[in-house]
Amino acid sequence: MLKCENIANIGDTIRAYDFQPMEGRVDKFVEGVVVEKGFVPATMGGGYSAFVIKVTKDTDGDRIGTGVLVPFETTFDYDGRVVNITERV
Repeated sequence: MLKCENIANIGDTIRAYDFQPMEGRVDKFVEGVVVEKGFVPATMGGGYSAFVIKVTKDTDGDRIGTGVLVPFETTFDYDGRVVNITERV
């Protein structure tokens, strides 16, 4: 099983950091709803297992409304890289 694979399911909202948060540096991340989950073929920009999210918030602002791939695991992984922020009632 890959590191972040079980963090969220389709319909959940996640936050995925571009870089590990550090004191003295502004956090960079996207938030969005998981619309797909699993292996993304290279022909679709992947070649690895990932969440596909529809971006609702972007600290850079230019990815809102787009689909973004969030890998389940990366070579620079750290705890908290992907966080499930779904509000449960």
